[in-house]
Amino acid sequence: MIITGATGKIGAEVSRILDSENLTFTALSRRKEKLVALNLPHMKIIEGTMEDSNNWMEQLNNGAQELLFLVRVNDSLEILKSAKKHGINKIAFLSSASINHKNSSDSQNAIDHKIIEDKIKEMGFEYVFIRPEAFMGNAHYWSSLFKYSKNEIKWPELKAKYASVHERDVAEVIVKVLKSFSTFEGKILTLTGANVITQKYMLDEIIRQTASKLQLHEQSLAEFETYMSRYMDKKYILLREEDWQYSLNNKLELTDTISNILGREPLTYREWVAENLTIFEGVQ
Repeated sequence: MIITGATGKIGAEVSRILDSENLTFTALSRRKEKLVALNLPHMKIIEGTMEDSNNWMEQLNNGAQELLFLVRVNDSLEILKSAKKHGINKIAFLSSASINHKNSSDSQNAIDHKIIEDKIKEMGFEYVFIRPEAFMGNAHYWSSLFKYSKNEIKWPELKAKYASVHERDVAEVIVKVLKSFSTFEGKILTLTGANVITQKYMLDEIIRQTASKLQLHEQSLAEFETYMSRYMDKKYILLREEDWQYSLNNKLELTDTISNILGREPLTYREWVAENLTIFEGVQ
């Protein structure tokens, strides 16, 4: 099997689990050094890009590989063309639960992932689509707020909600799919956490676990946009605001996919915070 995105949050965890189960696999990265640093003895490393996928696939034992774990990047369509040419016929694609949302036709994230899903079907691959809700690890973007705020933290739309999912749960489901592809072939697996939680709960949980004295206050969207414009393009700011508005106006559905596949409840946001406290160090 071939793992793309092996240095990303999900791909790296997938690689670690596969290695811990003594399963051999091939991992792709633009920079070989990042994969070497993972120190996984069952990993065969291919240095390359999506753009030159035709070249490095020729190195893979004349197409003996038949299963590809694919993450979406700008050149995902190129790797699909190469995969078809080199005899890979099974695709496990890390898609997005934004496709399930009522506003999917207006969501660029949903549109981008749906294009890949449709292309996989159109090209005749056997497939499994894994559609997680927002990753709990997205909370990393709050680290600077905790590190550099003195008395208070300000954030907008505290009532906005997420059905956030732990990255390790996503990775464990992917490994199950890769190991037993025929069991899941043709399925769409929507992954959510065990609960729908608000941004207020998420920030309060970090404050509680870090024993911080910071006070949490609601910020206006105008103030948020002014602040965030220093760090990101406006289109990405608006994407966040669209997600918040969607959650305020629509019910977020939970699934039992993780518990059915893994035989346990999904990991909680509280557990995620406990595992990642160091990124919020330096709080007052």
